[in-house]
Amino acid sequence: MKAAELFDAAISGNVNSFSREIGDGVLISLDQWTPCRGNTILHAAAKSGEDRIMGIVLNSLSPHSPLYTTNFKGNTALHIAASLGRFYMSLLLISRAIYQGAEVKRLLLRAKNVEQDTALHLAVKHGHYDIVVLLITEDPKLTLITNNAGESPLFLAVDRGFFEIALRILEIQECSDEGRKSMNVLHAAVMCVEISEYISSTILPRHFVRKMLDKFPNAIMKADDFGWTPLHYAAYFGRLEVVKLFLENDNTSLAYERDKQGMSALHISAKRGHCDVMSAIIKKFPYTCELLDNRGRTALHLAAESGSTNAVKILLSSLAFQDLINEQENDEGNTAMHLAAIKSRYKVLELLAGDERVEKGTTNKEGKTIISSMPEWWNRSRVLLSMKQEFERQTTEKQIAENEGHEQFQESQRIAPGKVQGGTGAANDADFKERNNYIVLVTILITTVTFAAAFQVPGGYDDKGKPILLNNQQFKYFLICDSLAFGTSTASLFIYFGMPLLQRLTPAVRYRIQQLASSLSMVSLLSMFLAFPGGIAAVLDKKSSLNSIANSTVTFGWAIPLYMFFIIIFSYVYPGYFLINKIRRLIT
Repeated sequence: MKAAELFDAAISGNVNSFSREIGDGVLISLDQWTPCRGNTILHAAAKSGEDRIMGIVLNSLSPHSPLYTTNFKGNTALHIAASLGRFYMSLLLISRAIYQGAEVKRLLLRAKNVEQDTALHLAVKHGHYDIVVLLITEDPKLTLITNNAGESPLFLAVDRGFFEIALRILEIQECSDEGRKSMNVLHAAVMCVEISEYISSTILPRHFVRKMLDKFPNAIMKADDFGWTPLHYAAYFGRLEVVKLFLENDNTSLAYERDKQGMSALHISAKRGHCDVMSAIIKKFPYTCELLDNRGRTALHLAAESGSTNAVKILLSSLAFQDLINEQENDEGNTAMHLAAIKSRYKVLELLAGDERVEKGTTNKEGKTIISSMPEWWNRSRVLLSMKQEFERQTTEKQIAENEGHEQFQESQRIAPGKVQGGTGAANDADFKERNNYIVLVTILITTVTFAAAFQVPGGYDDKGKPILLNNQQFKYFLICDSLAFGTSTASLFIYFGMPLLQRLTPAVRYRIQQLASSLSMVSLLSMFLAFPGGIAAVLDKKSSLNSIANSTVTFGWAIPLYMFFIIIFSYVYPGYFLINKIRRLIT
């Protein structure tokens, strides 16, 4: 009997070949193993998946052969059988161990590999329910053993979503709930996404967590290496039902528990934008609103920084939060509104700006106000322009009130009204109006020229009053460009001459309308420029070199007005919906 042929026959699962190799009445030794992994013939039989080969090996072993012999990874044959889901093979190994004595059985079942995993750990990891039941029936204390990562079999079952296995282990009188990084089974249950798709329709996630809570009542207060309790994880993932369960029986100390960064469950749910969880916590324990993290931040700071408008609304409407709206953090002295501006949270900033309780003039430790904390590109936003004007108006009124009775100060305020309006002064306003006057003048000239060109077409008219070049492609191009130039210039003039009627609108809205008029004037000027080569090409000889140049201009020029057209569509028509709504609100 050669060892190599015997191993090959065992691993291949060929029962007949293995029987021939082993012969009759020959005892097998476990002193030989494979050079790479150190597997004995017992390990090879377990890998084969053929129960009959395992039976032959067990019957051919010496009566005192150690069934708990390990390979280089520390795995016994039972480790391999359990991980691969070989139930009958596992049963054969355990039965033979029982036959050899209680001590052999104990050594086999509790043998650990290099990662300190028992056969039960591996069976749980791979979800082999029947093997788990077999192992814990033979040795219930296996459920108390943890591996190198600190994971108990119960934790692994919950962590991997094997809830049938978890419920079966829970039936053991004594079992460990410990997990990796100081977590426990409640941490794992909250984090497990599949908990909402639990295998039994009669057991809801809340009931599953309650079973573990009843089994391990102290687990709810235990924090992991990050200082997070199960409630922190429930708040992070938005598990409303689990949060309500944890907060039952007026569990005040749990609600006030903070992690290593000083964040409570309310802080975490506010940062994640889980409004239902926030409402449940505030309703049960309203004074959790007063909790500050290690940086002196309230839940409002985190909600504003993350951009959750609904979370901000809940905190602003909470009575317990009324005196904390303008709270400044320790490090940089930012309020929630500062953070919204710094992080470019447009909707949150708009919401806070509309709340009269929020102080818009607060400065942080760098001396920056809300406006100066904004990114540069935000200065073009219509809402922030309006807010800036409102802020400066309030600042000016405050200065006037503080200096009431000082006639010189009041006179200086009347001299420079541009500052009150949030602009850059009277000189800049004059420059802006002068620029608009030039644009209007140019637009009028374009309208006049394009109108005249429509009735003095290239090539002239025939005796019936029809254009001679009516069927010429370049002539059609000329008419299209001329019509586009006339239409856009006329539309631009309508907007400019209608501006005095829109004085009730905010400066930001008027600025947007003026942008539209300027863009229309640009399109009209470009269209008029492109109409010229079209007219030239229509009247020139086709063999002329000038005709070729004109045709090239016509060919490539088509893309330019189309490009400008799409710019107007996406820049003004889409935002126009919001613009119209704002105009309606201002008028009504």
